[in-house]
Amino acid sequence: MSRITDAFEDLSHALRVLLEANARAHREGLLQLDRAEAVGNIETALASVLNSFHSLYDAMEKEDQGKLIDWYTTPELVTILALRNARHHNQAKKIRTMYSYYGQEAEKIGRIEMYILVDFPALEEGADTFEVYISWADVRALLALPINVSRIREKSAEAIRNYLSTSKFRSYASEYKLEEDRVFFNVVPLLVNAAIAVVPKIKHLVAQRSTESETFLTLFQHALPADTANHEVNCGPIALMP
Repeated sequence: MSRITDAFEDLSHALRVLLEANARAHREGLLQLDRAEAVGNIETALASVLNSFHSLYDAMEKEDQGKLIDWYTTPELVTILALRNARHHNQAKKIRTMYSYYGQEAEKIGRIEMYILVDFPALEEGADTFEVYISWADVRALLALPINVSRIREKSAEAIRNYLSTSKFRSYASEYKLEEDRVFFNVVPLLVNAAIAVVPKIKHLVAQRSTESETFLTLFQHALPADTANHEVNCGPIALMP
């Protein structure tokens, strides 16, 4: 049980660090003062969260608790594992955040670019998350890779597409007269949904060692998942400072 406790502790701290990195970037203005540092902080924190989910999966397997929930047939969980593995194995351009995509694809840093932002609304009033958008173009490319490359079975790929309701993304692009590659979706509600899926199954195996683990263990037992079928869609100008 200590492996599961350790893994959940790591996940709890990683979630806090991602929250703080996002707050520093936006609320405290670091994104305008030092784009590279702000983006680096968010990228590192997101990678840590994704890796922590994988560590939790691995800990459950090693503790012979995999029977509690099948990560690969649970859309909320297989989605996170797919994102983590793509980044870990340098596939599909490592699933870029909007910040990294802009830095690599913008004609000129500082120039305004138009992106379509898809969010997954909370089912509880006031429970919306902060935003870290990732590239649908990269995720689409990942799901299209041969199974011997991505290790994602077609059944899992289809489950991910259905879970995110990605069939709607092309129509959003058409509505705003942009290419589908300009669609990004918020990964944070998906992190929350994954935690909501797994935490009730392992709560009896987790010893609370910190304020973070206590807070998230309680939160994810009682929160409602974000709605991934009915999107909130916006399109607007994005520009980051050089």
